[in-house]
Amino acid sequence: MSRVATPFYLRARFAVGLGYLAVVLIWGTTWYGVHTQVNGTAPHVAVALRLGLASLIFFAIAAILRLPLRLRRTQAAPVLFQGLCFFGLNYIAIYTASQYLTSGVLAVVFSISVPFNIAADRIINGTPLKPSILLAALIGICGIALVFGGEVEHALRAEKAWWGATLAVLAAAIVAVGNVLSSRLAASDLGSIRLNAYGLAAGTASILLWGAVSGASWSLHVTPEWTAGFAYLVLVGSVTAFAIYMKILPAVGVVAGSYIVVLSPVIAIGISAVLESFPFGLGTITGIALLLIGHSIIVTRRRS
Repeated sequence: MSRVATPFYLRARFAVGLGYLAVVLIWGTTWYGVHTQVNGTAPHVAVALRLGLASLIFFAIAAILRLPLRLRRTQAAPVLFQGLCFFGLNYIAIYTASQYLTSGVLAVVFSISVPFNIAADRIINGTPLKPSILLAALIGICGIALVFGGEVEHALRAEKAWWGATLAVLAAAIVAVGNVLSSRLAASDLGSIRLNAYGLAAGTASILLWGAVSGASWSLHVTPEWTAGFAYLVLVGSVTAFAIYMKILPAVGVVAGSYIVVLSPVIAIGISAVLESFPFGLGTITGIALLLIGHSIIVTRRRS
């Protein structure tokens, strides 16, 4: 009896779904990993080292695969601006904000990047605004807020907490623009490897420039915990996750891609429960349910 071959589009959809899940799992673990880097090390130093090394790895991969490294004149400006937004200023804002907010609160505030992505997609690409997609984004934000509600209420009373929250909102707005540009560029003949290589390089350069002109400290405190966190953030959180993300982004779309930042804190919850004594109760379960409902709406509406 002959075996019926699985249609290509089903295999492709499964691969995209698996990649999406992988990025959710990876970025969910990086929320805590970022905290290992703010041990007295200047935020821009930690970010520049992480993204700069990741960029070199992508350039090495491109060289091994013999991909052309020269950008066309029409590609240079979009790639550099995408790198500035997606890999540059938003990272320094997030790393700085992590000095004032816990990983859970940071995840709550940064989840506003989903409606920002909807707005950016509408403005840049002219994508029609679907009320159901906006509703899904709001449901997701409510879910995150419910999960970390008690932590948010307590944290925002702390000194400079509102400054940290402001930086996280700014990062969310910047990364939304970068995400829309990433979707366009990843779907072109540039490819995900070269896009990541140049984007990360541009982001690193912008962060180093910011450090130079701002007069910020260039302190670096290398400890075993910092080194382990750094290795994970470079190899897994950056190289692996960005390689997968840029590959699947054209297929899943800007909004569904941005929803990863709302789903990934579900993974962070488990880490926080173990390492930061985060309470896991009815609110957490209800919040996670809302997150999944919001995501199902986005997926369903995108296929319709």
